[in-house]
Amino acid sequence: MEILIFYIAFGVCFVCFAIRSSYHLLVNRENPLAENKKITTMIIVVMALLWFSWFCMNSIDPYKMNLPSWVRYIGLALFITGVCLFILSHTVFRPLAKGQETNELITTGIYSKIRNPMYLGFIIWIIGLPVFINAAFTLASALIWIPHILYWKFSEERQLAKKYSDYQDYKKKTWF
Repeated sequence: MEILIFYIAFGVCFVCFAIRSSYHLLVNRENPLAENKKITTMIIVVMALLWFSWFCMNSIDPYKMNLPSWVRYIGLALFITGVCLFILSHTVFRPLAKGQETNELITTGIYSKIRNPMYLGFIIWIIGLPVFINAAFTLASALIWIPHILYWKFSEERQLAKKYSDYQDYKKKTWF
C-alpha cells in the first residue's frame, strides 16, 4: 500500500510540475490567462500541492540507499541551505506582500549576489533531503524536476529582461 501512495505522490508531483511549466508557457506567449487572478491563485495551490507530494515521496520512498553518515549530513546541510535561500529570497518581497508595488528591479540582499535564490534553493533542497533520508527514487527524480525549475528560471529571466532595461547589466554582476 505504501508503494502505491508513493507512486500517487510521484504522479501528483509530476502533474504539478507540468502545470507550473505550462503557466510559464502562457507567460512567455503573453497570453492574457497568465494575468488572471484565478490562474495565479491556482498556481500557488499547485505549488503547495507539488511540495507536499514531493515531501511525501521523500518520507515513503520504497527504494532506500545505504549512504555513510557523513554523506547524509552533507545532504542535510544542502537541504537546510536550500530552505534558507528560499526564505531569504522571500524576505525582500515582504513590502510587496503588503500591497506596496514597485517598478524597480530588486537587487538588494540576497539578490545582490544571486538572481534566482528561490529556484537555486529549490534545486539544492531537491538534492539534499533525499540524500539525507536515503530516498533513492526521489533523488533520481531530481533529473525530472531540476530541468523544470531551470525552465522556470529562464522563463522568468526572459520576462524580467523585457520589463527592466538594466536587467542584462544586473545579470552580468550576479550568479544563477
